[in-house]
Amino acid sequence: MTASSVLRLLTESAPAHGSPEAVDVWWQAWNFELTILIPVAIAALFYLHGLSRWKDRSRLHSRWRTASYFSGLLLLVLALESPLDYLSEHHFTFHMVQHELLMMVAVPLTLLGAPTTPSLLGMPRWLRMGVVRRVVGQALVRALLRFVTHPLVAVIVLTVLMYAWHLAPGWYDGALRNEWIHALQHGSFILAALLFWWNVIDPMPLRARMSYPLRMVYLLVGSTPKHFLAALIAFGDEPLYDVYAEVERVVDMSLLTDQAFGGMLMWAPSQMMHLAAIGILFFIWAIRSEEEAQIREDEARAIAAAEDG
Repeated sequence: MTASSVLRLLTESAPAHGSPEAVDVWWQAWNFELTILIPVAIAALFYLHGLSRWKDRSRLHSRWRTASYFSGLLLLVLALESPLDYLSEHHFTFHMVQHELLMMVAVPLTLLGAPTTPSLLGMPRWLRMGVVRRVVGQALVRALLRFVTHPLVAVIVLTVLMYAWHLAPGWYDGALRNEWIHALQHGSFILAALLFWWNVIDPMPLRARMSYPLRMVYLLVGSTPKHFLAALIAFGDEPLYDVYAEVERVVDMSLLTDQAFGGMLMWAPSQMMHLAAIGILFFIWAIRSEEEAQIREDEARAIAAAEDG
């Protein structure tokens, strides 16, 4: 059985989220899918419990980090469970809004929340010591983690997934026609975003392996293929996805207009976010460089004073 026949069988057997007439008005289309709500709730509980147990802290964990983490989880839930998900099944534009919220906002916010230490401390001991520690302690697993978080690998994974899901024949349509493929699409985008932003953000106590100048170059170069894909979609002269011709339109716009808006949303706001991140990295780099220079200057003065004495 070929890959195309398997995809056709799946898409014909299980619609993604029901028919367009599933709700009277779009703002009533809340999902409440336990496969999303339960993992998010567990992640939130682990984090909160870990913070309550983390009494003797070896480093500062500011309140803004906690707020960032929960803001990321909240945006993830809203992107997948709110009426935005319903609208994304009917319009390419809203699907791009959903994806950008997940990849460009929710994922960076959760990483800025430095979840490693609180989440580990919040886990039951059997899970933390009996499962996580044993798995992560294996040399093969650690080598795999180092490989997949390498900057070049992260860029390649993100680029391949973006192009495959949007341009490979049948992939995008299949995701909207089948809930399991749709979940796979969202999961792959979240994973790719985690790998990509991991090299930009220091999710304490872990650190990105690049210096701040290299992170700025990484953001500029690594995001370019996505922006090129967005331009291809935005300026396409024919609809790329058959699925939107088969569903009821919630907003009165043509398929090509919808596709153009979606491509521009993938392009312009994403580029602005990357440029903003580059600006923030430059600001942090400048401050830390100044602090390090001041430390070196103070040390030189202390040495000179000691020698004079």
